Amino acid sequence: MSVIDVAKSGTIEDWDLLLKEGADPNELDSYGTNALTWMLKVDNVDLFQHAITKGADPNSPYRTPGNVIFDVVSQNRTQFLNALITTSPIWKNSPNLLTRDREGNTIFHIAVLESMETLWESIHPWITEEVILLRNEVGRSIFLEAVVENRFEIVLYLLKTFPQVKGHLDQEGKNALHLAAERNLDEVCAILLEDDSLNLETKDQLGNTALFLSASCDGVESLKELLYAGANPFVWGENEESITRLLDREKFGHCLKTWKDFVIQKAILGDTYPFRKEMIQYIQLEKPFKPEELAKAKLVDFI
Repeated sequence: MSVIDVAKSGTIEDWDLLLKEGADPNELDSYGTNALTWMLKVDNVDLFQHAITKGADPNSPYRTPGNVIFDVVSQNRTQFLNALITTSPIWKNSPNLLTRDREGNTIFHIAVLESMETLWESIHPWITEEVILLRNEVGRSIFLEAVVENRFEIVLYLLKTFPQVKGHLDQEGKNALHLAAERNLDEVCAILLEDDSLNLETKDQLGNTALFLSASCDGVESLKELLYAGANPFVWGENEESITRLLDREKFGHCLKTWKDFVIQKAILGDTYPFRKEMIQYIQLEKPFKPEELAKAKLVDFI
């Protein structure tokens, strides 16, 4: 009998006996998976937890990317997740702790999922300067994944603990503000915008600012956050399309009205508006306003 056989239909006593005889608790089967995988498949959580206490490493990689922890998470197996958390002091120092799944995620990347809050609480103290730099296949660090998953508590924690994360970019050259804006995650945007040193005009590889990306997803809330934080409203994005042409083409009427109302409000300020020159040039070129709107903004004489 092998450890795989015990995992499929054996007992705790069978497991202990095999290990006394020198069996490898992390032995791979012909499919490239291990005993813990089979315990998950047959729903034997008691043997699963016991095996970990006796040397089976849940971080141990399969022959292809992944391990049993990723399986537990993807299948949302609560009892097995609890068993992993209970035994985490045992496997926290595993040499396989940074095993990746098929998308290049580490356990820390998947722990930011909302459904994995208990896992995050257990393992986040293990994050080091080395770990915070790790990227998945789309170039996202743990911090950028937390942004995408709208986990603003985690975003706050990582910004405080690892301030350098605010400079992280994914493989498309998008920073945290870009990623939050294009998903209309206004609470995350608000957190990021608390940093006065943040450059609101930074562009991704396609030439989009965060404001343009918020417009591209009809993200009214994020658009407002960015406008009132001081983002330049008069921008062009990928394919040299202006923000108002994008909004008009996509029929994002609420966003377009929000943009117009903001610009009219600022135009009334006169020369004190920092982007007044850009505003006049943009309006002359793109003609986003109707004559009555220009009159309201007191811009008729300039256009």
